[in-house]
Amino acid sequence: MPSHPLFANVRRSPYFARTEAAGATAYMAYNHMYMAMDYGRPPAAEYRALTEGVTLWDVGAERQVEIAGPDALALADRLVTRDLSALEPGMCRYTLVADEQGIVICDPVLLYVEPGRIWLSHGNVDLLLWVKGVALGAGLDAAVREADVAPMQVQGPLARTVLEPLAGAALAGLGYYRLTRAEIAGVPCVISRTGWSGGPGYEVFPLGSERALDVWDAVAAAGGPFGMLVCGPNVPRALERGITDIAWFHNLGVNALEAAERLVDLDAGEFVGRDALLAARQAGIRRRTVGLKGPDVTLPRADGTWQLLRDGTPAGATRWVARSPALGCMIGVGVVDHAHAEPGTELTLAAPDGAVPFTVATLPFVPAPPGTSD
Repeated sequence: MPSHPLFANVRRSPYFARTEAAGATAYMAYNHMYMAMDYGRPPAAEYRALTEGVTLWDVGAERQVEIAGPDALALADRLVTRDLSALEPGMCRYTLVADEQGIVICDPVLLYVEPGRIWLSHGNVDLLLWVKGVALGAGLDAAVREADVAPMQVQGPLARTVLEPLAGAALAGLGYYRLTRAEIAGVPCVISRTGWSGGPGYEVFPLGSERALDVWDAVAAAGGPFGMLVCGPNVPRALERGITDIAWFHNLGVNALEAAERLVDLDAGEFVGRDALLAARQAGIRRRTVGLKGPDVTLPRADGTWQLLRDGTPAGATRWVARSPALGCMIGVGVVDHAHAEPGTELTLAAPDGAVPFTVATLPFVPAPPGTSD
């Protein structure tokens, strides 16, 4: 039995027992599920496995809102801020979902699984309820449900080496933000070349939870000779690549233009929040999401937002802060007023243990491999 408290009203992924066996010591409540985040190892060991070897993550809490029917693509196009008119089956797209005021609800990866079937692979937010509500008023022929799909992530430069013997020829030529189908351990799966590492890796989606554990065990066995570590999402590496999780509860009320202007196609057609964002663009974007680079100091785990100051005046706030092994210093992602967003601007972070100097930096801190963007 685990030494940490667990509760029956929080769901668990099909892989939960394997995370316990691997030594999970801390869980995050994510989409009303437990997601293992810490295995009690030195952070350097997991970072090294992710950047030099291969890792396996239980991300069954990464839920899939499925839109199915003849108008699935049309409904998805109404929900997200990016233009989907040229999207074809087998493609994936990183995008934003905004409310009627243009405020970001979450930043899902959209997977066009097949004609008439789309998944929104989303972070910690009740996106299913929002999509159902939008669908009710849309008058389109599309049904919305939570798909019985529990993904796992296989991340690191040896990810393909591990998966290819299991998936056969399916991975050959599979580009970033593309998906394919394969059988692993006799279980039909969708495999996408996506993930929260900003580098080489895949997400594996067993089609149905009944035999999902067979897939996990097959992947774990294949990874054993390569020193695969079972671990959780690696926040420092994600931050280095400029990746965060724009969940509703900690997005600082950013609208989609403030979060990531490149992910907003205002001139392509109607979507929820477009009118508000058109007005915001006309008025001038007030805030920007920026990188933050600090000294090599020890800071508490950032369990909330911390204020940013410029010459003693509030300038914005952080969303994420962690130590970068690649850069040997503290880095972060924050939202600052437009006047303070120029790279090189010197700010002060009001951390719990005292003020720390930070400088506005360009994202990502560590360039991703060529072609990793969609």
